[in-house]
Amino acid sequence: MRRRVLLAVAGAALASAAVAALPGAALAHGLVGRQDLPVPRWLFAWAAAVVLVISFVALAVLWPTARLQASTERRVLTVPAALDVLCGAVGVAVFAVVVYAGFAGVQTTPTANLAPTAIYVVFWVGLPFLTVLFGDVFRALNPWLALARAATWAGRRFGFVLPAARPYPTWLGRWPAAAGILAFAWLELVYHGRDDPSLLTTLAVAYATVQLLGMARFGIEPWSRNADAFGVYFGLFSTLAPLHWHDRALFLRPALSGATRVGVRAVPGTVALLCTMIGTTSFDGFSQGDL
Repeated sequence: MRRRVLLAVAGAALASAAVAALPGAALAHGLVGRQDLPVPRWLFAWAAAVVLVISFVALAVLWPTARLQASTERRVLTVPAALDVLCGAVGVAVFAVVVYAGFAGVQTTPTANLAPTAIYVVFWVGLPFLTVLFGDVFRALNPWLALARAATWAGRRFGFVLPAARPYPTWLGRWPAAAGILAFAWLELVYHGRDDPSLLTTLAVAYATVQLLGMARFGIEPWSRNADAFGVYFGLFSTLAPLHWHDRALFLRPALSGATRVGVRAVPGTVALLCTMIGTTSFDGFSQGDL
């Protein structure tokens, strides 16, 4: 036990030194910008270092053994199927409004157009926070998932013969999702025309089209669980939430406990996706510094 604490303290000290040595601009980027940090940079750096030290030591002393793996979920309530339809309709309507605004709205001033704000601020930044708190919100509102389900229901309702879905390749796993998140991060962080409303909208429509074609070929659930980049991305965030939605039922569980099951159910490409998520965020911070 004592050796574990010493190792944790040493690791925390090394991490703290690395954080303290980072350029102030890089640290400031995630807060308010490169030059608008509301506190002195040296104070922010040392505060971050202290937080790291306390976190590592507290985890080593107070959490020496695994506690979340054996956690259980408690069923809280069941929601009617109509709620799925309503949420899907809301998602499709919001997507349609964003697409319309992206094509018909102001093109010369990106901040005056709804599309860039909706995609970069509400969708990319805001939705993960909601997901960590309330579970997989995006899956309930996913517009292309709702459209695929509606098309399937309509085909069965009116007697259309739908082509049989092919098995989703096991080896492919979540590699398409990793590639999709990497491409979106490149668009956001590197591409010079990233705030062009019409371009963003065209890419959004193209992405939705690819998802619909993929679901038609490999099945709605296999494709959305593996190859839908944003569906898988937000799904991983939802493992941290204390709420878990499954088969129109709401389950309550200890926060973070869902993350312990990611490794158990890992498929090819999961590690690559996690590394992409961490790496793009790190690049976002370091690219704003003076390195």
